[in-house]
Amino acid sequence: MITATEPTVCNITSNTSNQTNEIPWKVLVVDDEAAIRRIVAFRLQQKGYQVITASNGVEALEVFNQNLPDLVIVDLMLPEMGGFELTEQIRKKSFVPIIILSAANDEPSIVKGLEHGADDFIKKPFSPMELEIRISGLLKRIGRVHSIEEQTQNQSTHVGQVLVFEDVKIDIAKRQVFRKGQRVHLTEKEFALLETLVKYSGEPMTHEQLLEEAWGFPVRTQSDVYIVRTHVSRLRSKLEDNPDEPTLIQTVRGIGYKLPKVS
Repeated sequence: MITATEPTVCNITSNTSNQTNEIPWKVLVVDDEAAIRRIVAFRLQQKGYQVITASNGVEALEVFNQNLPDLVIVDLMLPEMGGFELTEQIRKKSFVPIIILSAANDEPSIVKGLEHGADDFIKKPFSPMELEIRISGLLKRIGRVHSIEEQTQNQSTHVGQVLVFEDVKIDIAKRQVFRKGQRVHLTEKEFALLETLVKYSGEPMTHEQLLEEAWGFPVRTQSDVYIVRTHVSRLRSKLEDNPDEPTLIQTVRGIGYKLPKVS
């Protein structure tokens, strides 16, 4: 249980690095409740993260622009600028992972948050350990992506897997997607989901399997299922001629989703 008597935030030496240069991951925590900011910041600093905080949406956007964090935790009920708008503003300029942390856990709120660009949604009251697991999963994915990008940049010639599904071309190594010759901009999490479907093309993937592969943690609540469904819907809107009758990301009734088998 989070109370106002939790330790205040302090600066400590970090041991969590984001790649190999020993620079700690930087996390922005946005919540109008001081007690929540304190406990989340304290727990994350104990894990080695560098933490910055903001108490309202306008301040958070300024802090984001000044500090360029690696991950953002956002409450929905914020003064001056609400969490939905803040998430949308951040997503317009960055693919940084965003976790919504909110007491509003009904399906419309979850879907709206994800449609505005969030990667994950955690219900209040929450387990600090659960939050840490989800943060770790999202940041591990980013670390792997950065490693791939560095390897690609260091190669004199690029060798990678390029897959073509009708009018959609997916370059796995370069992490680029084209539809009808035009670049399609995907968030990191949208690409992670697509990459997972490509990896297991032809095989039906459950919501549980997709969440574990693309997000790095197992399904624990119905909210997690909404997360996968909403990201699939967003991918379809970007890649399908008719998202309501998809031919690329196919629904497998009673199971989940699949991509056509790569020949």
